[in-house]
Amino acid sequence: MEVDNEGETEMASLELEDDDDLTLEQVLEMMEVAWLNEKFAPEILPHKREIVELLLGQITYLEERLQQLPSTDFKKGIHQMEIDRLRYLLTSYLRLRLEKIETFHKQILLEEEKRADENEALYLSPKELEFAQEFEQDLEAHLAANMNFCPNWQESTATERIVQPNLNSMVFLKAKKDVEGIAIDDGKAESSDLIDLASGSQVLINYNNVASLVKNGDVHLI
Repeated sequence: MEVDNEGETEMASLELEDDDDLTLEQVLEMMEVAWLNEKFAPEILPHKREIVELLLGQITYLEERLQQLPSTDFKKGIHQMEIDRLRYLLTSYLRLRLEKIETFHKQILLEEEKRADENEALYLSPKELEFAQEFEQDLEAHLAANMNFCPNWQESTATERIVQPNLNSMVFLKAKKDVEGIAIDDGKAESSDLIDLASGSQVLINYNNVASLVKNGDVHLI
């Protein structure tokens, strides 16, 4: 989006690696979906690096263009409010992820280590991974320094101390395309009950049954 000297805005396209052109509104919509998914998913999801970088770059560009407007232009305040809205959405998304890292740091680090060993894409950004590792080290150091006050602490194993997200929690979702064969029970029975979702339909369902669909973008949480 470009702000000209007269304070009017026009939509500019953003180019992704696959040469697809996206408008700011489209990138914003993708960021909102990522934020909702992260907000309602019990586990941490793959970091939307590309969308975050695009939005950050666009915010910087808008702020630079905003400085070219005269201070007396009443539209300047409106444009600043729009920039603040973009920043809030991005900050809220990143904060949600940090909160999950603090809560499930040990589980997340174990899963990231497994993904690295299997040459799979990591869920955390480099800075998030660094934060998780430092948080884990600081917490372990704090616990070790205070173990004398908890004589039974040494009896617990590392596995017992791992806090894990409840992947069987119920979530609302909306299908972005037609999806067939979704299990509506815990999936452990020999013959699970299956449902099909039409594009745009909404349902309350066990997260574990749709986790892969959330991650690949076939559905999104609401």
